[in-house]
Amino acid sequence: MLRMWNKKTKFSLKFAYDAPVTLSFAFISIILFVIDLILKKVDLSLLILSSPTSAKGSLPVELNNALSYFRILLYGFGGTTPVLIYNLIFVLLLGPGIEEKYGSVVIGIMMMFSSLFAGVLNSCFGTTPLKGCVSMVFMLIFLNSFTSFTNKKVPLSFITVFVLFILSQIYTEPKMNALQFFINIAGGLCGSLFAFLASPKAKSARKTAKKGSGLLSKAEQINRAEEIDSQSPRLKNKKMEDDDTTVVGTLKF
Repeated sequence: MLRMWNKKTKFSLKFAYDAPVTLSFAFISIILFVIDLILKKVDLSLLILSSPTSAKGSLPVELNNALSYFRILLYGFGGTTPVLIYNLIFVLLLGPGIEEKYGSVVIGIMMMFSSLFAGVLNSCFGTTPLKGCVSMVFMLIFLNSFTSFTNKKVPLSFITVFVLFILSQIYTEPKMNALQFFINIAGGLCGSLFAFLASPKAKSARKTAKKGSGLLSKAEQINRAEEIDSQSPRLKNKKMEDDDTTVVGTLKF
């Protein structure tokens, strides 16, 4: 009995890397945060994990300096302790579902463009550097609500999550001004625009269009073949064989 019980209780537990882009982004952010804590002499948050600002800001963009371009690309991985934790919680909650729906490549492109667009806007108009993936979280919130919006319904869950995320940003970043909020929201909207081109409905529509893009669609080809086959002499001869009338002779050409 003991051996049978041991055999029945054996089970295997496997970990699935189900959302590669979302998990990789979270792990890279955590690793950079830990490195920033260890390297006390080098402030990574100020060096490459903060977006540049306009000429009037505290971290003006320099077109001849490569660091300015690195900051625009990498600032989304940064953030202080409470901000980083709150942002990653939203990313890990919303990201896997979106990545499963649209694919890893598409979600990676949308995250990159939302962060890049917000960074460029802040370099043109902002006076305070952006830190963290706020624009990416806005993009994920917008993408989660697109399905309900297409059905002419305003999801209450979208409004609740949107308001809670803004409140979390106000609580963790009291110095964040209204301009930064609008820049992050604009970045999220820019990134989510790719969802209209990569949505499952759009993909299926393109596939059906490709299938029926020839001279005749598949259904039309089948109907045409049946019509031609119905006029075949083979079927006429078969009808004549089934007929009771006497056939005197046949003519061959």
